[in-house]
Amino acid sequence: MSIEFKPTIKSINIASEDLTKITLEVKNGSLDGQYEDLRKLSGKTVVVAMLPDHYSYTQKFDRSTNKPVQEWIVNPDGTAEMKETEQTQLDVDGKGNIDIREIEKKVDKDLIDEYIMKSNSIEFPGIINPRDVISRLDQGDDLGEVADAYEMSDAALLAEIEKARKYFAPFADAWNKVRDEVVFQDADETDSEVDDDSDSKESDSEDPKQEMNNLSEEIQNVSEDEIDANEETPGVDVEAEGDLLGQSDPYGNEPPENEDSESDDQTDDADPEDDPYK
Repeated sequence: MSIEFKPTIKSINIASEDLTKITLEVKNGSLDGQYEDLRKLSGKTVVVAMLPDHYSYTQKFDRSTNKPVQEWIVNPDGTAEMKETEQTQLDVDGKGNIDIREIEKKVDKDLIDEYIMKSNSIEFPGIINPRDVISRLDQGDDLGEVADAYEMSDAALLAEIEKARKYFAPFADAWNKVRDEVVFQDADETDSEVDDDSDSKESDSEDPKQEMNNLSEEIQNVSEDEIDANEETPGVDVEAEGDLLGQSDPYGNEPPENEDSESDDQTDDADPEDDPYK
């Protein structure tokens, strides 16, 4: 069982090295519905993790233009970036330093968590997935169980969450100013579009190869048909097929006239007396 609420530290009394009294005051209703659970913990030893209710980041401004040198931007499609503008001031102290003023800005913890859960355009360069951790804790998972899943201690997990919130704080602040104009793209839809593009590119790249393969098969089939036709068509051998002389060959060509005349002359010159059948 765990209880999360937002108290104000009213006082800290260090009575001795072994005894420290901390008075917490709750005025914001964050304990509503949890009083029964709180009573069950009375007199027991508990683990208390005190986290700040807001986080700070520093933004630098060029005094000569009163414009930010660093700027965090969240675009309408949910993508985010940090830009650094060129400094227009001349050398102030002869050592390349210019007149810069720093402004500390505070961002509410709940706002940062909301941004972390909605944004998927930038990743936290740490060893945890802050979206997963915050989601599981919001669903009532025990801090120790979540820490075990990441194979780290409770304190180490809390330290990583702190780092993540500080990292996302300026982006959350920038998003809060234009949140009505921003539409975050769902991670599943993004992955689906990437897969569709990949499939399309793969299909396009395969089409020319397929066409070449089909063309090669057609050429091969045509060549085989020609070879079969040449093998099946009988040739005309003048000496072996003497009975075809004087007739039209299989291709419809008439025999030469000189051959016909020679054949007729030979028939006419034959002596009838030499005919053994007469």
